[in-house]
Amino acid sequence: MLTTKITFALSDWIREWIKHRNEAPSLESCIKYVEWKLDNYILTESDKIKIETILLYETLG
Repeated sequence: MLTTKITFALSDWIREWIKHRNEAPSLESCIKYVEWKLDNYILTESDKIKIETILLYETLG
């Protein structure tokens, strides 16, 4: 389950990735990051859609 804390952490992580690599991370990288933060929790399809939405928001903003 994606909590507010995890979504903020993901957003920060994406911004740092872009800052240092000058490109957006892949959706798969974002999913792996969240799974790692949640101690290998198996994400639902709904969670993955939310992660994709965060990635799109951070790369367009």
